[in-house]
Amino acid sequence: MQARERRTAAPHRRGRAAAFGTYALVAAIVSTLLAWPRLSSGAEVADLLHGPDDFMRMAQVADWLDGQAWRDTVQRRLDPPDGVPMHWSRLADVPLGAAIMAAEGTLGRERAMHAAALAVPALLGGILVALFFWLAGPLAPAARFMAPLTALPALLMPLVQFRPGRVDHHGLQLVLLALAVGFLFRSLGSGRARPAAAAGGVTGVSLAVGLETLPFVATAAGCLALAAVLRRDAASSFAAFGASLCMVAATLLLLTVPLSEWPVPTCDRLSLPHLAGAACCAAAGGAAVALRRMRPASGRPVRLCVVAGVGVAGLGFVVALFPQCALGPYAEMSAEVRYWFDKVREARSLVEFYADRPGTAVAFALLPLAASVAAALHLAQHAGAHVVVQRIALLGLVLSGVAVLAWQIRGASYAGLTGAVALVPLAAALNARAETLRRLHARLALRLAMPVACVAAMVLPGAIQVALRPADGNGSEPGCDLAGVLDSLNDPAGLGRKPTTLAAPIDLGPEILLRTPHGVLAAPYHRNVRGLADHRRIFAGDEAEALATIGRRGIEAVLFCPRYVHMTAHPGMSAFLNDRLAHDRPPDWLVPVARGEALVLFRVDLERAIHERASAPAG
Repeated sequence: MQARERRTAAPHRRGRAAAFGTYALVAAIVSTLLAWPRLSSGAEVADLLHGPDDFMRMAQVADWLDGQAWRDTVQRRLDPPDGVPMHWSRLADVPLGAAIMAAEGTLGRERAMHAAALAVPALLGGILVALFFWLAGPLAPAARFMAPLTALPALLMPLVQFRPGRVDHHGLQLVLLALAVGFLFRSLGSGRARPAAAAGGVTGVSLAVGLETLPFVATAAGCLALAAVLRRDAASSFAAFGASLCMVAATLLLLTVPLSEWPVPTCDRLSLPHLAGAACCAAAGGAAVALRRMRPASGRPVRLCVVAGVGVAGLGFVVALFPQCALGPYAEMSAEVRYWFDKVREARSLVEFYADRPGTAVAFALLPLAASVAAALHLAQHAGAHVVVQRIALLGLVLSGVAVLAWQIRGASYAGLTGAVALVPLAAALNARAETLRRLHARLALRLAMPVACVAAMVLPGAIQVALRPADGNGSEPGCDLAGVLDSLNDPAGLGRKPTTLAAPIDLGPEILLRTPHGVLAAPYHRNVRGLADHRRIFAGDEAEALATIGRRGIEAVLFCPRYVHMTAHPGMSAFLNDRLAHDRPPDWLVPVARGEALVLFRVDLERAIHERASAPAG
């Protein structure tokens, strides 16, 4: 008997080993393709990093490697002397920190950071594509390789987050999401609790990294709850998901957040309100299991009443306890920084973004919307209870992506990944249909239909926009490259002789933190309330207000670039400094030190500034 079982298990083990080898090969190929275009770039890490979040992530990692505590995520050079407690998690610093530590002894810190910025995103991108092939198994069991291969071009939008230098947490979040989706569909298809527990644990990790996966939590919990209502045997899966989610999230909260902040309900990162929501999921799952044991013959209406009753009552209690977080992660944002946040491009809704860049907005939305239609048609086909719940989950997943994208366009990668997943069954159906065709060119055309359509959906709208509006005002503005003034900022005989505080364009704040020893008043983060408010007073207030703020904050240098004037524009304010500097007429108390392409560095003449402040008329 044992020998027969070993013979039966051997092909299964060989199949799993072959699948693992295939996924590893796919990951290696994709990682190489992602990193290859930048392998010959210079050793400066700034040559790779793309935007403020990437610079800030690297600055946070550098502070951690230089001795800042694991639980301490305060960026002390942002809005000094107190600094800003960042809502970012250290978990996202781990891959970069590990890569830098491994290479620093041989390459030195700067080259090690460059190597990490090159390798880590590419490696995560390869893992994402390999996971895409893996998670497609339950969705296309008859075409485990061909279906995800056909749908692979739909991943082009999410793969933007894995370019060399894209070191922020979004890539890690997408990898965790793909892993959780794979476990979820394996649980829904089989009814087993172990994959559901794995999905809950991975989702708990993703919530500790950032709250972008909250829509997935709601979708997964809802689908597992539906499965528990439709099938008695799925109650344990729902309970396992909720319990694992709750335990992992609570553990990571304790491990990553300072002790003093554990009892504080914070809406923009994992905290008590989110743990309470996870506990509601666990309680509803536990109620489903208890009902199954106490009343095994209970029907679907009874199961629905129990599961929905416990879940809705629990969520109502959570909302009553933490009403400030019911409106989203930015519900607690100060009115003082709303003027800035409303101008952040990635925080715009899809409708607002469409008014500015219609082609790009259509490119973001077209594929997820098409995937929603495909998932809805797939659901309409007759199937058993197991498959129906799986198809509902597929539709719910892609609709959650569309909803996030409609709310803020920063959800384009999430929507792109969920859309690609939802297209896998359609890809499998097209491949099955192609197998029935006799002519080779017909089979080839049908198999290429989806890849070509996906690429066209993401490329053509933007190309049409460029063709119709070739003169893009934003693209024609001179750049604000920090390189032109970097030597002056780091000059040990000048401004670089000691760290000081700069009033600089908001989006350049993180780059200054990484590439100089100085602090900055403001950077593009909603917790930087005092710094953003004082930054507005300096650039958008009248001269007396600018001088008073400069004197109060001890500002010794000012950086100006006309591209960022709109970020401080505020109705009802005189914008004295913005207007004077935009017309190259700086006040006497700003002394030019260095110029870049459009960026100008000024030294503040404190004596003159104090004199001007003292002589300024009251009121």
